[in-house]
Amino acid sequence: MSLNNCVVQLYSNKETAMGTILIVILILLLIGGLPVFPHSRSWGYGPSGIIGVVLVVLLVLLLLGRI
Repeated sequence: MSLNNCVVQLYSNKETAMGTILIVILILLLIGGLPVFPHSRSWGYGPSGIIGVVLVVLLVLLLLGRI
């Protein structure tokens, strides 16, 4: 295995790990943004809807191999 292949493999693993961490954080934000608490009932579905759209876009990019 050449040095170039090792470097490419290292960057590939870091990108995959970063994408996974980002998706987990967005899922937690999505759950936290749901209007289920008394103080957040007036927010509507705006916060969770926006985070949900961002999560779907990132999942599509991850599945297409762009991230």
